[in-house]
Amino acid sequence: MTKYESIPAVLGADEEAPTMIPRSDGGQPRSKLIKYIIGGAAVLLVVVVVAMKSLAGATSATMLANGKPAPRDSCTLEQCYASNCNHKVAPYTCLFHNGGPHGGCSPTHWTKSTCTTQCDLSYCDDLAIPDDMESCDQPCDKAVCSGDRLCDDEPAPYQCTKGSANFGCSKGKLEWTLRTSDTTCSSCCDTRTCK
Repeated sequence: MTKYESIPAVLGADEEAPTMIPRSDGGQPRSKLIKYIIGGAAVLLVVVVVAMKSLAGATSATMLANGKPAPRDSCTLEQCYASNCNHKVAPYTCLFHNGGPHGGCSPTHWTKSTCTTQCDLSYCDDLAIPDDMESCDQPCDKAVCSGDRLCDDEPAPYQCTKGSANFGCSKGKLEWTLRTSDTTCSSCCDTRTCK
């Protein structure tokens, strides 16, 4: 870098030597600062483009009932039915925070500082339930059929036979299996088979 103070000035008889005003930026040329700003912006642009392309190409292994893959952050079938969140009001459920189970519902995405693993319940109604999923669509044993507390055939024929919901009735064959924990109901049957 050339220091202008070291270059001798050739002055006429009636001219004064110009004085150098110190620069407020420490003497760094402005062009160097501009290069850093442009370089940083270019790197940031490349990072954003690469991130967007990787997000656009990622798909989840969870399939919707129509055969299309579910969005990347959508919940699996098990996560959908294990969550107590209302998927219409607060569809984002927190699964883990700092490696441990967390729980919790939110109308918007969780931040990484409050939830490390989350999923979106918005697509749960569209998930295909496998044909081999355990259900209450099985005959009741004689003890259940001869009992005094039997579920009604028409409105809710599926009866829980073991767990805290024992003697509970449901109109859906998956209510006591897929949609309920084992502590609530670990065994169930179809009371229409008692006749």
